[in-house]
Amino acid sequence: MFPAAAQVDPRVIEQLQGRLQGTQDAGAQVDQAREQSGRITLPSNTDLTSEERELRRQQSRIQLNSLYLPSPVERQYRERLGDPSLRQFGYDLFRVSEGGSGPVTGEVSDGYVLGPGDELVVTFQGATNTSQSARVARDGRLIVGSLPPIRAAGRTLGSVRTSLSEATRQNLLGTDVFVSLGGVRSATVLVGGEVERPGQYQVTALSDVANAIALAGGVRKAGSLRNIRLVRGGVTRTVDLYGLLGIGTAPRIRVQDGDRIVVPVVGNTVAITGAVARPGIYELHGSASVSDVLAYAGGALYPRGYQISISRIGEDGREVFVRPQGAAAAIWSGDGVQVLSGSAGAAFDRVVLAGHVRNPGPRALAAVPTLADLIGGPEDLRLGTYMPMAIIIRRNPLTGMRSYEAADLRGALDRSRPVALRGDDRVYVFSADDIAFLNSSATRQIILGDKNPKPRCLALEKLESLVADTQSPRFNVITRGTITVERGGRDVAASAGRALTGAGGVDQSLDVIQTKQREPIDSAEDELNATDERTGSNYDALSRKAMECPSVFEDVPELLPVLIEHSVSVGGAVRRPGAYPVAGAISADALVSASDGVMANVRDPMLDITPASGPFTRYEMAQGQEDRLANVLVSAGDDIRITANNAAYEAGAVLLTGEFNSPGLYTIRKGERLSELVARAGGLTDQAYPYGGVFTRRSVREQQQEGFRRTARELNTSLLALAAQENVNGQSIAAAGELIRTLSATEAVGRMVVEADPRVLAQRPDLDPILDGGDTLHIPKKPTYVLALGDVSNPGAVQFQPGKSVSQYVAEAGGTQSTADDGRVFLVLPNGSAQPVRSSFWRRSNAVVPPGSTIIVPKNLQPLRTLGIVRDVATIFGQLATAVASVAILADRNN
Repeated sequence: MFPAAAQVDPRVIEQLQGRLQGTQDAGAQVDQAREQSGRITLPSNTDLTSEERELRRQQSRIQLNSLYLPSPVERQYRERLGDPSLRQFGYDLFRVSEGGSGPVTGEVSDGYVLGPGDELVVTFQGATNTSQSARVARDGRLIVGSLPPIRAAGRTLGSVRTSLSEATRQNLLGTDVFVSLGGVRSATVLVGGEVERPGQYQVTALSDVANAIALAGGVRKAGSLRNIRLVRGGVTRTVDLYGLLGIGTAPRIRVQDGDRIVVPVVGNTVAITGAVARPGIYELHGSASVSDVLAYAGGALYPRGYQISISRIGEDGREVFVRPQGAAAAIWSGDGVQVLSGSAGAAFDRVVLAGHVRNPGPRALAAVPTLADLIGGPEDLRLGTYMPMAIIIRRNPLTGMRSYEAADLRGALDRSRPVALRGDDRVYVFSADDIAFLNSSATRQIILGDKNPKPRCLALEKLESLVADTQSPRFNVITRGTITVERGGRDVAASAGRALTGAGGVDQSLDVIQTKQREPIDSAEDELNATDERTGSNYDALSRKAMECPSVFEDVPELLPVLIEHSVSVGGAVRRPGAYPVAGAISADALVSASDGVMANVRDPMLDITPASGPFTRYEMAQGQEDRLANVLVSAGDDIRITANNAAYEAGAVLLTGEFNSPGLYTIRKGERLSELVARAGGLTDQAYPYGGVFTRRSVREQQQEGFRRTARELNTSLLALAAQENVNGQSIAAAGELIRTLSATEAVGRMVVEADPRVLAQRPDLDPILDGGDTLHIPKKPTYVLALGDVSNPGAVQFQPGKSVSQYVAEAGGTQSTADDGRVFLVLPNGSAQPVRSSFWRRSNAVVPPGSTIIVPKNLQPLRTLGIVRDVATIFGQLATAVASVAILADRNN
């Protein structure tokens, strides 16, 4: 048995040997993979939870809303009141149900009026025990057994039950009778007017007017819900369906055979929007007051303090704004009622407030002549309002064309830069999230000339057209901090996701945008899901698409390019670098504040300003002199940058494990070397084996992983070319394919071959590596074994003895198998360097084998020799050998 330092967990050996065996029996694994690839598991709807089913319904509603076409009445009110969500109230009553007579369930009241065709179930108990069904005859009489006929048609169920009880008492002594309704007669009604499917319909006598209209497909938006006419025997009655929707009393009129139901054109309407529980367009039934309309909408959200503004079409056809004198004020047909918590005026001209505000909608110009009057005070702003710029859309009275004017919201509110409003102005206020969308990866991609990654976003679609048509630098402010790099085998646009440190320094965090290549699909099920997403049938993808674009840019797509061309580029040591729109000249202090301020850990920051035209200027920002930024003005097109000295410490720490006197996680300074950190950790213990140290680096791991993928791609390309040739061995193709899959699945360790012995580093400072954040170093105990893995009879650890050769260690592991490739044995030294034992007489090789080395005997490559890619495969085995040996040491560290 080996000493404690030489023990190797058998599970580690099995894991490593299994990794090597992944390249061995390729034929069986390929057959198994083919068999599994023929089975595709489709998602089942029956396994959905109640939450998932509700999510499906919500996604269906989102899709229906995107396809919704407003009626002429809705379009007119939406344009006047500036509320794109207004809909006519009550018409959803017929959306789900198509009506129908269906079976009679539940108790029928004694007030039900019987008629020919109704069926009664009569049960006798007592001296006579029997039960029978009796139907009301065409002459209106009911005959039950031996009882005398009873007049039933036109009478209520309760009165007929009383008559049957009296007849039973007189004719059947000692017998009680029980009567219930067994079947309901049918009736034929004619439904016409503004319904989807006019015509004759069969209903039951228990059906009412709403059931019959539902059978006809419901009422069109052009039809009335409050003045439906029921014609019966030459007499016309009016039915108001609003009672079924909680407004007024529900109608209690059942249909009868021969009834005619006529749905006329919709009557007078009124719209209400703003701070109410149920905004909508309501049909009037007679006269109405302001309080009635408020009741229709469920009342105001705020019990007190709200105001009401009414948009009214006067006798001359012009729109005026009036303020009602109390809740009893009369409502006119066509009024648009807006419930506000701010001011409301009465004037002919108006302005509209939209965007990130509390009370969007139209206002009377006379009541809000300036932008400050329209917005109110700073306390009236919503949290997260972007202050440096708002946009006013104005109509030129001479040309009728729209113009976009930038307004300084902060200056307007403090009256330092007042902004006068004009009639028909539309003011848009933005949020910080809206500005973040300007700096999103999708916007940068489009400005760089790439394809729109969010085709459902109308604003990005229009921006893409502008970029393609104009080819001008008007939008370059967004991409000034962006470079195109190669990462993961594809071109990506990368921009600073955090502050750059130092003048001309390199950013340590990049927001990566995929621009050139779609991720590969790994399985047939993934292909199905991807297809669903592309066709829009995947309900998870639908919810993501619905949130792709801020609503303000969806409503007015032209706002996005206007904001971009009014922007200033802010970069460097700020928390949120990017492009920030401004209205005219603005202080650098305000822009730095908009970007969430200067980072707290920077030292000696300086402000660099590169104007669109003019010389570069630098300002020192000494502690206590930050107010100087308030006097530095910049304008649209300028570039400002907070430049700071490099941070004293690296962004990440270094992990020391194993035979250190004080192992652990250590923060490191910029430029700190390995020998300095080892000294801080108290040096190495007496049991340390620095020659077997494993030093890993994150960037090296990424490069090695990409190298594995690149080699797999190149080998796969060669394999495809060879497969097209004649007389190619199928077993060779399968073996090479399995090798490619193994290489693609291998995880890189990121190991660097470094000198970790402090004594050597003291003599050779040139070998002392500079540390980087995320580095790890493991120093093992001096091992007393050598690992023999691969195509040997008994893979595992063999006790180390000085002077032993490679062949002797292989012999102690049971020798090579008949399928081994004796000419391509690899020796991985403890420091991570690998060397092939190339001599065909390797059994007599004098190669020095230090303790902790790994000997790897690969499989015979004979099946691959016919493919002419043996040289490539040999390189692959060298890469895998180093990875396996490193994993062996790191796995032993965790035990």
